[in-house]
Amino acid sequence: MSREVYAPVAHRQFVFTIPKRLRIYFRSDRRLLGELCRAAWDVVGTVLQSVSGRPDTAAGMIGAIQSPRLREDLIHWHPHIHALVAEGVFMPDGKFLDLPKPASPAGAGFLKLWEQAVFDLLLAEGKITEEIVSNIRSWRYSGFSVDQSVGLEAGDTEGIQRLIEYFLRCPFSQARMIDVTEEGKVFYKSGHNRMSRFPEPASEDLLAGPKRNFQVFDPLDFLAEVTQHVPEPGEHLIRYYGWYSNKKRGLRAKAQMKGASANENGESILGPDRKTARKRWAALIKQVYETDPLVCPKCGGEMKIISFIERHQLPARRAYSPEGAS
Repeated sequence: MSREVYAPVAHRQFVFTIPKRLRIYFRSDRRLLGELCRAAWDVVGTVLQSVSGRPDTAAGMIGAIQSPRLREDLIHWHPHIHALVAEGVFMPDGKFLDLPKPASPAGAGFLKLWEQAVFDLLLAEGKITEEIVSNIRSWRYSGFSVDQSVGLEAGDTEGIQRLIEYFLRCPFSQARMIDVTEEGKVFYKSGHNRMSRFPEPASEDLLAGPKRNFQVFDPLDFLAEVTQHVPEPGEHLIRYYGWYSNKKRGLRAKAQMKGASANENGESILGPDRKTARKRWAALIKQVYETDPLVCPKCGGEMKIISFIERHQLPARRAYSPEGAS
C-alpha cells in the first residue's frame, strides 16, 4: 500500500471481534459486513477525536473485513474487523497531532463503544431484540473484544506492508489439506499446528471437545466452509475512512495539482506524487511477479522507457536485423 494512502506517522493495529451468537447474522446478510466495518470506524473516530480535544480534527483508518477464524485458521465463519489506525489525528492543515500510546488512554472506552455500536446496528436491522442484548450483557465474558496491542513506529513501511498483506491473505490454503479420503472427507490442518478444542463449549457449564490441530469435513461441508468466505460481486473488503478516505485523498491531490509550480515556459510541473504514480506499475509488477521489469535480463543494467506502444498501433518492427539491414 502506497504512502499516497497512509501518512508516514505511527500506526496501531486494531482487531474488533463480536460474540459467536451474533456472527450468523453477518453470514446470512453479507451487506452487514460493510456496516460492521463502518461501526468500527465510528468507534475509532469518536474516541480519538475526543482524546485530542479538537472537534476539527480527523482520524485516519484503513479497515479490512475478514471472515475466516484466525486463531485456528480452519476456515470457520468468524466475521471481524482488522484496522490500521493512525496513532493520532490530523489537523485541517494536514499537520499530525500525536496522541498518547496506546492509541487512547481509555482502552475500555473502545470496548464499550464497540459493544454498543454492534448492538445498535443489529437492533436497527431487526436481527436481535432488547432481550438478546440484555442476555449477552449478563454474560461474564461477552465475546466482544478490541485488541490494540500491535504498534508500528513512524516510517516503518515494511511493517505496514506486512500488516496489509496479512489483511489481504487468502482464508484457504491447499497446503493444509493433508488428506482427502476415498469417501471424499477432507482433513484440513491448522496453521503452525495450533491445538484447539473442537467443538468449543457454548457456555461455561458445557464441556468442550478434545484438543487437536485438524478438522475433518464432509465434502459438501468443506465446500460450504470455503465458499462462505468468497465476497459478493462488488463487495469491498478494504475500506478507507477519515483522513485516508478516497474523498479526502482526492481533495488533497487536486489541491496539490493546483499548487504545482510552472517552468519558465509556463508549463505545469508535475508534483512528486504524480512522478511516483508513474512508476507504480513497475513496483506492482515487481511485488507480484518478484522481478523488476526495468532491469535488463541480459546485463542486469537499468533500462529506460523510450516509448509506449498502444493497442491501436501496428506491431513494432525491429530497427536492425542481425546482419545490420533495416
